[in-house]
Amino acid sequence: MPQRWGIWLSVEGDLRFLSHRDMMRAMDRATVRAALPLRYTRGFNPHPQISLPCPKPVGVTGMDEMLVIRLEETQDSPDEGDLLRRLNENAPCGMHFLRAQRLAGKQSPQPRRIACELPLSANRAERVRSRIADLNRRENWTVERATTSKRRNAPKKHRTIDVKVLIEGLTVSSDVLRWDAVGCDDLWARPGEVLNLLGLDDRRDLAAVTRTRVDYDL
Repeated sequence: MPQRWGIWLSVEGDLRFLSHRDMMRAMDRATVRAALPLRYTRGFNPHPQISLPCPKPVGVTGMDEMLVIRLEETQDSPDEGDLLRRLNENAPCGMHFLRAQRLAGKQSPQPRRIACELPLSANRAERVRSRIADLNRRENWTVERATTSKRRNAPKKHRTIDVKVLIEGLTVSSDVLRWDAVGCDDLWARPGEVLNLLGLDDRRDLAAVTRTRVDYDL
């Protein structure tokens, strides 16, 4: 039976701007170069069985990201220390593997809470506090989200979402904006939507957001 490992890592610096596809490619290369006994998919173009249960948005720094890999059971299967050493020796600049844990069963880990933070200048922090106070007086926090279609060149559609039930602990403390995103029926508040609600820039400020912790049901 193959081994299944959850491996936590940080993604910082320029590497945070990789798309999900490019991030998976970088992890493919790191795991192959680490000479791990990887389990591969079947078919014409086999590739390592690795996945990211909770991909981060492009531009956001991740300090507690999780990679799931499957390894073949061999006589010299790596332990946690050897696994982390091999991966860190072959990881690109900006990616650092932190800890590893054997996972039981076959169910993919499900994220349930994501902690984020954004440092602010003193003036901006005061404006954001005022904005949070205004939001807390509202019954709904509605955002417009664009939806994609599988049809090529199909016009974009938008739907209105109330994200108030998807955000907890929205505060500014010591000039740092913090909040927890919580899922509801697979629906999550996106970091850019939180920034827009607070009158911040969902592009420039998004590049300064850090996902500090992601809690999973393993």
